[in-house]
Amino acid sequence: VAEHLTTHHNIRHLLLTSRRGPDAPGADDLLTTLTDLGAHPTLIACDTTDPTQLTDLLTTIPPEHPLTAVIHTAAILDDTPITHLTPQRLHTVLNAKATTAHHLHTLTHNLDAFILFSSIAGTLGTAGQANYAAANTYLDALAHHRHTHHQPATSLAWGLWQQPTTLTTHLTTTDHHRLHKTG
Repeated sequence: VAEHLTTHHNIRHLLLTSRRGPDAPGADDLLTTLTDLGAHPTLIACDTTDPTQLTDLLTTIPPEHPLTAVIHTAAILDDTPITHLTPQRLHTVLNAKATTAHHLHTLTHNLDAFILFSSIAGTLGTAGQANYAAANTYLDALAHHRHTHHQPATSLAWGLWQQPTTLTTHLTTTDHHRLHKTG
């Protein structure tokens, strides 16, 4: 997404954040790629589920390059049948998606774009992912809420990505078959 913003939308100043920041796998390669494309990326570790950390991060944004867009891509999977779903397993998934989205919604203002990476799991439901479906439905509802208050919002309900990600590398052939059956 950062590469696309740089190459197709001429975005030059990117603030990228994750729980691990520069220590995340592939971080150095991403920074090099973006810099080579003419961007000025900053990668910072921040637990965006913590409103204090997020507020502190937002205060570091220089006024000459104000925050104009938020793209929330965070996710955690903790798949289990609903009969085994515990409050902790629900919290783990909701925290990464819904809590962070809520903080971004309440702590950022005057944006041109507010983009949420949701999942088709919230629309269609997927076996063993009640907590993930709930978290993504929250993102979709937040986008609707923002629209009713004349604020920008787009919730993209993704399906399974063709290339494996850190969320999907563990999927077995049986898992892929099950997912393809749902369309």
